[in-house]
Amino acid sequence: MRLRRLTGLGVVAASVAALAACSDGDGGTPVINVYGSTSDAGWTKILDACNAAAQGRYTIRPNLIPSDADSQREQFVRRLAARDEGMDVLGMDVTWTAEFAEAGWIRELTGEQAQAATEGVLQQPIDTATWKDKLYGIPRTTNVQLLWYRKSLVPDAPTTWQQVVDRAQQLKSENKPYVIGLTAAQYEGYVVGFNTILSSLGGTLVNEDSTKPTVDERTVEALGILKSLATDGLASASLSNSQEPEVFAQMQNGQAAFAINWPYMLSAMREANPEVADDLGWTKLPQFKEGEPARATLGGMNYAISTYSTHPDLAFDAAMCLRNPEAELNGALDAGNVPVLEEVFDDPEFQEAYPMYEDILAELETAVPRPKTPLYQNISTIVSSTLSPPSQIDPQRTADTLRTEIQDAIDGKGILP
Repeated sequence: MRLRRLTGLGVVAASVAALAACSDGDGGTPVINVYGSTSDAGWTKILDACNAAAQGRYTIRPNLIPSDADSQREQFVRRLAARDEGMDVLGMDVTWTAEFAEAGWIRELTGEQAQAATEGVLQQPIDTATWKDKLYGIPRTTNVQLLWYRKSLVPDAPTTWQQVVDRAQQLKSENKPYVIGLTAAQYEGYVVGFNTILSSLGGTLVNEDSTKPTVDERTVEALGILKSLATDGLASASLSNSQEPEVFAQMQNGQAAFAINWPYMLSAMREANPEVADDLGWTKLPQFKEGEPARATLGGMNYAISTYSTHPDLAFDAAMCLRNPEAELNGALDAGNVPVLEEVFDDPEFQEAYPMYEDILAELETAVPRPKTPLYQNISTIVSSTLSPPSQIDPQRTADTLRTEIQDAIDGKGILP
């Protein structure tokens, strides 16, 4: 398998689309335009199977979009605001559901469609496709991060963050690889990491109805953990520029002893550095509060049907084919996408490729979403900016700034960073 650029979003694509949208193909056959995930390894195989299964009722056309979630959202927002009829199936980051639903850009799924979209699906991905008790998406992939480590350097899998820190300090004193890899560049992946630490301490950023911030002493404690990692000499010198590929590279090149990253690490390392792959161990995320299991932040992607699609029922059928068990298995094996269908987790071929599947399932049971709010993009931008660079965090002062700026965003005040 090839290395994929993954984010807490889980949504991956290649470049800005330059394709003109059209509603009908040759001979009047409806064209279903799909945006998102179309550059995944092995996607052509899934596409060809679904086009064959359509038996001429429609043709699925893949469209490329930018590789990062922020640019993807920008393109979607611009085109949907213009009521672009050439957008049918939208591969949406799990954080966009509330915003797009409130804007009226995506269709609510009801009745038989809602039942089909959720049958056999893990509950946590369903929750990410739901807003105000209404279903707006077909869950396609999910994701949680794991703790990865070099078995030759770390004989026993750590269960607490303090154990990770203590072992890294010991390795450093012995002049051995010691780095703790974490995504801390100013982008969405940093928000994922911070949300995981904060949630594991029992904290949140906003209340349930997203009307006020909930920044408190647990936020201060979470910020203290990030500050310590950035200043105690156990992180990479490039911590403030580290996204998933950089964290992967730190493990690949023998710099890191630990890394918090997504499940693709194993398959990608087998291709990039088989020697390191053979030495790669994994476990659930460490407890940041001793005695309390860590709460991983959910990633992944859902398919939504654009309100402006001229073929919404056909678009739904196409999306369901692209999310069927065969497609889910192929996506897992070829592209490193974690499936949402329970039956795929039971497949022996999947279990062989994902020997960490039990840890993934265990983390999914306690995983948490990022704040579910139409204002998520604003809150995310505030968090990643306020916490950057991590070495400059002053836990109490930074928490106070977060509280004020999140409240301003909720109240519609201020200017985004």
